[in-house]
Amino acid sequence: MVLWGGMFVAYAYLLPTVPATEIITIRFILVSISFVIVFIFVKKARPKIPKQKIGRLVLLAAIGIPGSQLPAIHSQNYLSPSLASVLVTTSPAWAAVLSGWILREKLRSTQITGFIIAFVGAAIVIIFGSGSGALSVDNPWGAALCLIAPFTWAIFNVLYKREFGDLDPFSTIGVCLIVGSFVMIPFYKTAFENLDNFSGSQWGWMFYTAIGGTVLAYYLWYWALQRLEANKTMSYNYAVPISALLWSWIVMGIFPSSISVLGGIILVGGVYLTQTQALFRRRESVPNEVN
Repeated sequence: MVLWGGMFVAYAYLLPTVPATEIITIRFILVSISFVIVFIFVKKARPKIPKQKIGRLVLLAAIGIPGSQLPAIHSQNYLSPSLASVLVTTSPAWAAVLSGWILREKLRSTQITGFIIAFVGAAIVIIFGSGSGALSVDNPWGAALCLIAPFTWAIFNVLYKREFGDLDPFSTIGVCLIVGSFVMIPFYKTAFENLDNFSGSQWGWMFYTAIGGTVLAYYLWYWALQRLEANKTMSYNYAVPISALLWSWIVMGIFPSSISVLGGIILVGGVYLTQTQALFRRRESVPNEVN
């Protein structure tokens, strides 16, 4: 989660030089190269995807990966890194609602209430947080683009769970990111033309987004999932805004306004309530104690 928090600061340093589309293009190329190297040298990490599922995985990746990344980065033209990370945290809330629709999972009133609370918090962050960062302009509608990212990512994850839940997640996510790099081929020319505009420190941040914030972060995430209960691992998602806040404060000297922080706390609290279904199931699975 600390690694993912740093991604938002990395984008803040890259956006003044290169547009969001080209940042994603360069990042996906570097990520693809990294995953290919991993697949070559680590045999057990190589993807084992049934032939009948390859087409569906490619289609899902082609829509979901760029669709979840581009809005998140572009919105940082209007929001500080810490506030952008808060809005991205709404992904579990979207996933809970979409699971009820697509996977036919029952939604409890607490979860619906949590969803509403989360978006009240998101509205506060967007209205009072836009225009508060070093790269910002006073444009709440631009800041609201950030909400498209968690929505698209939630759709990707819910459909992934339904269609590919039996496959190794690290290797299949690697394939999805490689597919994402091919989707961005129309932007290769302009991306390569901008390479000379990067300073040494910006290249460092770019490599961080690919290696530290993507390959290593996903590896550690799925390593934890294999060793901890899913709901315990998912709870670490709430550390992303905190880590992004610390990164922003330490590296950039940016600290959001008090009302923006309040909106973030309300948002995270609402998202937590949307996850009560998993907590409820866990409690149901534990036998009652005999006194």
